[in-house]
Amino acid sequence: MVGCGDDDDDAQQQQAAAQAQDQQQEAVEQQADQQVQQQQAQTATAEEQQEQQAAAAQAVAEGEPKHGGILRIVMSDGGIFDPAIAIHGGTFAGVHQIYDWLNYLDEGFIMTSGMAELPEVVDELNYVYNIKPNVYWHDKPPLDGRQFTAEDAAFGLERFGFDNPEFVFKDRYAAIDKFEATDELTLHLQAGEVFSPILTAVAEDNALMVSRDAVDAFGDERISTDFEAQIGTGAMVGVSREPDVELRLDRNPNYYKEGQPYFDGYKGISLGDDAIRIASFVNGQTDFLNYQWFGRPVDLDSAIAELGEDAVTGVPNPVTYGMATHIHTEVEPYTDPRVRTAVHLAADREQLIALSLGELVIGGPIAVAIAPYGRTEDELRQLPGYRSGDLRQEDLAESRKLLEATGVDLDGFPPLDIWAPDASDYAQVLQQNLGEVGINIGINELTTADALAARQNREFSMIMLGQQGASDPDLLYNDLHTTGGQNYGNFSNPEFDALVEKGRSVFDVEERKAIYDEAQDRLLNEWNPRLYWSWSTVIVAFRSYLKGFRPTPGPTASNAILWGMWFDEIPEGAEQF
Repeated sequence: MVGCGDDDDDAQQQQAAAQAQDQQQEAVEQQADQQVQQQQAQTATAEEQQEQQAAAAQAVAEGEPKHGGILRIVMSDGGIFDPAIAIHGGTFAGVHQIYDWLNYLDEGFIMTSGMAELPEVVDELNYVYNIKPNVYWHDKPPLDGRQFTAEDAAFGLERFGFDNPEFVFKDRYAAIDKFEATDELTLHLQAGEVFSPILTAVAEDNALMVSRDAVDAFGDERISTDFEAQIGTGAMVGVSREPDVELRLDRNPNYYKEGQPYFDGYKGISLGDDAIRIASFVNGQTDFLNYQWFGRPVDLDSAIAELGEDAVTGVPNPVTYGMATHIHTEVEPYTDPRVRTAVHLAADREQLIALSLGELVIGGPIAVAIAPYGRTEDELRQLPGYRSGDLRQEDLAESRKLLEATGVDLDGFPPLDIWAPDASDYAQVLQQNLGEVGINIGINELTTADALAARQNREFSMIMLGQQGASDPDLLYNDLHTTGGQNYGNFSNPEFDALVEKGRSVFDVEERKAIYDEAQDRLLNEWNPRLYWSWSTVIVAFRSYLKGFRPTPGPTASNAILWGMWFDEIPEGAEQF
């Protein structure tokens, strides 16, 4: 009987072990499902995906890709190149072609393998990435074309969180305790706590890999500012840069995507003036009409009127880039949330976006492209600060009442810094809006480089610049948490911090949505640390001899599309630099 009992005990133990193993596997699968649901919740609708699939099928129907030619693209890089610092779309359109990702977000926000296969979700804290064996650094010292390894990947991700005040994505991987290369081609990420956006964070546009070798050889400052120090694994290799004039890149002959890129290289041309930009496209000096994060329907119409419908292609692209007015909450009079709310109520969003001629849509704290978290235009237009007509008059009255209660000197507001000339017209509209409630504010125009530096160094009171979105609502943590890397206005509020900390610890989409709904409501009704007014709705326009374009999400479309595009026929002037 004892013997039988032992057999029964062993059987029960085996059964319990099997059940535990099944439960563990079920938990892993559930974790993976939640990650997938989280990702799918941010994708396009089923109808939009069908349209995208049809467009992809059309691209295949266009014929086999062809090699050759120099792509000529509009660029404005701002002089900051380090992926840990740069958030400027012009940089992404230019030098960031030199770098690459472990995974990236392709059309429809679909997570796609890059230098690494899609990760194995071991459990809710552990993730394993297998690096592809055919990825090599550019053949330039100090890398000299060696293989990209898991150790490189570990350093590249961990570096974003290094103690450098300029690194604006330092909180992106703060929840990860271990970046471990378990062998030459296997990367293990271990989180210290549940971090729901982890897979998306690794695949974001900014998650481009910089090597330890380059940092040791050049230092962070040169990685940030010196074009010669840019060495990556990307589709293009840096050749030369003339600031505010031209950037030149050559095809990487050892790129891991077989046969790609199809272009021999490309030339980035700085064209800040809209009239010059459009004329250059019409005259055949550029192949893209716009920056890839920017594209107005009216410009496309103008180009078609000049060249004909068959000569120009325009494709909608859901980038998460917009315009905002950053407010420094530690500079008077903006230390008082009532003053910030008064500014919010006085701003006329309809007037502001009208200047974009269709390129911008009214936006809140989270881009509408990040479904289901971003507020639609219709939803925002019901809220104070976004309303029109008689309701706007109510908002203006409330704004005046708040200003009166604070006792602030309406003639003592410091000037509004702006990114000129791109934000000049917008600044004049905001100046007029604030004048409606008695605020007398001047405008201080800065070059792109100076405006970026002023914001980066927190040397402003209120500054009008672009703002970078993301593919997950966790962008609010980066933007406004007390420790957030892009919290340029030094906003600090324990209640807000608690909300966004909770948001990154939850996988369930509906539960996360409730958290971010509350965060957005309180930002717009109580705190107003940033004047939100638009996100982009981009029409990417290019010459019809370019093939292989596909819409891609993120701050700019340029990275993930250019390596897969080609010239169906090489235009005159595009064969050589």
